[in-house]
This record gives sequence, structure tokens and C-alpha cells, in this order.
Amino acid sequence: MERWSKQSLDRTYVPPCEQACPLHQNIREYVDLIGQGRIMEALKVIRDSNPFPSICAYVCPHKCEENCRRGRIDKPIAIRALKRFAVEFGGDRMVRIEQKTLFEEKVAIVGSGPAGLSAAYYLRRFGYPVTIFEAHPEAGGMLRLGIPEFRLPREMLDLEIERLIRMGVEIRTGTPVTSLDLLFRAGYKAIFVTIGAQQGRRLGIEGEEMAGVVDAISFLRDVNLGLRPLLKGKVVVVGGGGVAMDCALAAVRLGSERVDIVCLEKREEMPAGKEEILYCEEEGVVIHNSLGVRRVVGERGRVKGLELMRCVSVFNEEGRFSPRFDESSISYIDADYVIFAVGQMPKVPEDFRLPISRAGTISVDPVTLTTGRPGVFAGGDAVTGPSSVVDALATGRKAALRIQDYLQHRYPFEKEFERPILKEEMKEKTVEMVRKVMRFDPPRLKVEERVSRFEPFELVYDWESAVSEARRCLRCGMGAEITDQERCASCLTCLRVCPYGVPYVDEKGRVVIPPSDCVACGICVTECPAKVILLRRPSDRRHIEEGLNYLRMASDAAEKRPTIVGFACQYGLFGTGSLSPLFSYAKGGLEVIPVLCVGKVEVEHIIKAFELGTEGVFIAGCGQRQCARERTLEFAREKAARAREIIGGLGLEVQRVEVFDVEELDIRIAIEGFIEKMGALKLERSLREER
Repeated sequence: MERWSKQSLDRTYVPPCEQACPLHQNIREYVDLIGQGRIMEALKVIRDSNPFPSICAYVCPHKCEENCRRGRIDKPIAIRALKRFAVEFGGDRMVRIEQKTLFEEKVAIVGSGPAGLSAAYYLRRFGYPVTIFEAHPEAGGMLRLGIPEFRLPREMLDLEIERLIRMGVEIRTGTPVTSLDLLFRAGYKAIFVTIGAQQGRRLGIEGEEMAGVVDAISFLRDVNLGLRPLLKGKVVVVGGGGVAMDCALAAVRLGSERVDIVCLEKREEMPAGKEEILYCEEEGVVIHNSLGVRRVVGERGRVKGLELMRCVSVFNEEGRFSPRFDESSISYIDADYVIFAVGQMPKVPEDFRLPISRAGTISVDPVTLTTGRPGVFAGGDAVTGPSSVVDALATGRKAALRIQDYLQHRYPFEKEFERPILKEEMKEKTVEMVRKVMRFDPPRLKVEERVSRFEPFELVYDWESAVSEARRCLRCGMGAEITDQERCASCLTCLRVCPYGVPYVDEKGRVVIPPSDCVACGICVTECPAKVILLRRPSDRRHIEEGLNYLRMASDAAEKRPTIVGFACQYGLFGTGSLSPLFSYAKGGLEVIPVLCVGKVEVEHIIKAFELGTEGVFIAGCGQRQCARERTLEFAREKAARAREIIGGLGLEVQRVEVFDVEELDIRIAIEGFIEKMGALKLERSLREER
């Protein structure tokens, strides 16, 4: 334990997935916990940094996956789907959060979209009385009115809103706010305006006022309110973003004969997520790229089709939206209905007296979110324009912090990452060495089943699939480090034993373990003779020692020594369930210490187990097909061999140490055989002592 006393702080790097997340969730931590089968702990980690995981589990655009370093090896980790698994199987519906009122200053929130709900959540957690004012009959804003039910089930939204109410947040629906002065006169000390962008845009082209032409926001609002028209005929959706995909999928479910999407962008430039595009194509939606609408063609005031022109480029040299067209390249597409999903903007009441930008959004200070009116803050789509749900949640949290600063008369402080960010790319050599384990996406309903109903078609993982997917995580930024270069013996053992060839000798002759490449298998930690290599996360360093110490204290309290001690891979033990039979032997004196990887078991751990008075020690690990690491059981067998030499020198039988590969044998039979062998050795020793 001595060598960890000076290294008790978390020295991990912030991985790219967490940096990309607007909420900066501890993604690496909860994915790792899911991989160990510790679902309730994973859910707690998720809830610590996400106010509404039940919502994000469905509609998060998962920017984290786009930045997942596993993508360089095969495919990114399915982070959003794993979050949904934790929410569903971890019993998130049962979580209740209660908060006492600690301050008397009342805060008003105008709008109950994701930014408003998030701000209310955090302000209530801080202890402020909070009231949300919502113009519509039900709370949720665009979560309820702009997102179809097949993407976000209404029971999930209702669950989170009910949770807010139980926390003490007051929600007044059907109460439009036309003047902020009225709220101040009612005693509110701060106001957060988050009215969203609920007004659809048009292109200002000929014929767009015809019957059969509608903007996406109006269309989705009607669909979500239950006004679902039967769309007989051909539907054309104009736009290439996520809202356009939602409109297309909704049109399919409303009985359209054919659904087409027309967008300016090339396929690789489309702002919609790859999954959303895939879902549309699976359901028969035809996407026409690099086309812009020239005019709407109609007859007797009714739309009949669109005249299109080829889009040469969408953005100018500076990267700004500035499409250019080749008007000599004209085409035509039939349409009985046209849905324009080309953007949206807020509608800010004049009596709010807030500064409005040229784009029609509310102007705010980017650091404080203040509007220029004392006590009035603004955020969400009303400020940024259309954005993702998770971006809005992050804005709501920021607004809550800034409002608290204002009410407490503090200067706002923008907290940065306390730990360094992992920016370096993984070396090509390391990429080649890491095992390729292909991503497993959650199952989906068959196309013929989902096109006729407004229900989620992406299903949830089963236990084994979720654990297997989570185990693909590289645990970036949690690897090994050399804590004392002066004590390093320069024996190059770490270079020899690393399965991935990560350590190297620099130009000064020092051994270096780059954090960008280490995958935290822990083998170099256990093999380092000078004991100067440690894992960056304290819990990883102390895990086995804490297990042994706990076992020692429990044995002393019960005055009963364990007959057999087993070190078992925690992924296999709790994740796949392949080692679950071990628990049935607990009453017989078998004690199992779960480890994050059997590569982390040291010779001294085996010897310490014998110091407890145990008869035998085994290591049980998942084999090469299951293991996310390389050669872990090979190293475990080497350590077991060295432990046998030590106990043999002490006069103990070398058969007392064993290594099991759970893929190559029936673990129940193997454990039973090991117990019988230890019993036979004990009997033989007793008879020998009597003689």
C-alpha cells in the first residue's frame, strides 16, 4: 500500500468522447461500469452529470461517438445505446430526487423546452424556488411538439417532468408570458427566457404559399398533437438535417405513396446523423443530393411538384452557408405535399424588450447569458438557433450557474477541465496491435413492423450484448505512467511485456509510456521490478489490495479463514455471467475477489492470499475470444508459475495455485475439481503430520 500513498489523486486524462459531449459526462466511467455488469453504479455516474438521461438515451446526437478513438481501430463504441441500456435495466424510472428550498429568491423560466427544464433542475438542486411558465397545455416545448413519438416516447418525457415536479419545481402550463415586467412585479428576482425556435422558415420562392406546402415545425406540431392527416400521394421533404429525416419518417407512417428528400448538401455533407439517414433509406425514402428548389409548381392553387436546380456548392471559402447553383441544370419532381425543413427561428414578444440579432435570435453575452436587461437571461434555440437536445441541456445548466452567480452577487467563473485533455492521436502501430472487435448495434424492429406505428423502432440491448459492446472501450487516458524516473531501473521490462508495444526509450534514455496509446491493461504495472509504474486512476491501482484487505478484516471478524481465494475477471464475473457459478461455493469457504483484468494480478497478491491462511488460490479469466486485451492469461500463468516457486520454497504444494480459462472449460466442474484437490492435499498433509 505504501507505493500508492503519494499517488492518491486521479491523474487520468479527459478522453475525446467526454470533451465532445456538451454535458461533459463521465462517459468512460459509466461505459466501463456497464462492461463490468455494475449497472446501478453506471446509472449513478450518468445521473451525476445528466439531468434527463431517460430523454438523452433516445434523442442524443451522440457527438461523443464521432470522437471515440475506437473508431480508428474498427467502429466507435455505441455510447448512446449503452446509456439507454443502463436507464432501462438500471430502473431509472424509480429514481427520485428531493430538494429542500435553501434560498428565498424566486426564479422564473419562460418556456419548458430542454434548456428550460435543465435550468429548472439545476436551480432547484441549488435550492432556489423555481416556476416554469409554458404557453402550451403540456410541458416539454419542442421535446413534445417537435420530436415524433417514434424517436422519443411520451412516457419518457412525462417521467422526467414528473420528477421535476416532485423536486419542487412549479410548472404553469397554458400560461403564455407576454411581458417580463409582470414577472418582476410578481416577485421573481431572475428570469430565464428559453422560448425555443418554434417558427418555421420558408425560402421565399415562387409558389410556396400554395395548398399542400407546409413548414416542418407546423407539420410535426400537428402530428405530435394527434392531428395526423392521411397523406395520400407523393411527399417531398426539402432539407438535409435531422428535422427533415423526422418529417420523412412521419410521412411514411401517415400512409404516403412515396417520400423523397431534396437537399443542397452532398451525401457526406448532410447535417443529419448517419443513423437517421440509414433509417430513412431502410423505409424506402429516396434522397436526392446536391439539389435546390427553384420554385413550387402548382395548378389551381394546389402544389403539383418542384422545379429543381443543381447545387454546385453549399459553403463559401470561409466555410459560411452560401449556396451556389447551376441554373442551366434544371430538373422536376412530382409532389402532392411539400414540407420545408430548412430552418426555424424564435418569435420573441416585443414587450420582452430584448435585443434581437439580424438572424432573429436573442442576443446575449456568451459568458454570462445576460440580455442587457438586469436579471434577464436567455438561452437555448431562441439564442443559438436550432440545436440538439443535449446542447440545450448544457445551456440550461450554464444558465443555472450564471443565475446563481447573479443572485449571490458573484463574478461568473467558467470552469475548465481540471485534468489534461487527451489530444494526441493513437499511433498507427498501436492501432494495428489492438484486437479488432466489431461493434454490435442494438436490434431494431423490422421495417414492415415499424412503418405503420409511431413507436420507437430501436430496441434496447440485452444484458450480454450491452456488456460485450461496453468491453470494446479502450479506457482512453486511464493507462499507466512512470511516477519516478529516478527510481526507474531502465530494465526495459515494460517494453518486453507490453502486448501493444506502447513504452519506448526517448532520446535521453528514459522510458516513456505515452497516455495516448496505453489501453490500461496493467501488465507493465504488475511486472515492473522497481514498482514505479502505476495506473492513473486510483481505484484501478488499489482495487485488488482493497479486496484482499476487506477479505482479511471479514475473516478476522468471523474468526474463519477462507478455504480458497479466487481472483476472477470482473468483466467475465458480472458481465457475461460465465463465472456466476462461483458464488454457489461461497458458503463452502470460497472467496472471490473480482479484478478489472487478470493481467493486474501480481505475484504478491497470490502470496498475500496464502498469508490469510487459505488452502488454494486460483485465477479465472476470460480467454482470447472474450478478452479485450492481448495475452492476459499468458501473463497470469507466468505469475502463477512464479508464485508456485515461492510457495514451493516454503514447503507448500505447488498444486495450490491454478489458472482457469473460462472459455476452454466448464468453470463449475473446474472449481469443484480444484476444491476436491485442495481437500485431498489437506487430508494428506494431516495424515503426514500425524505420522
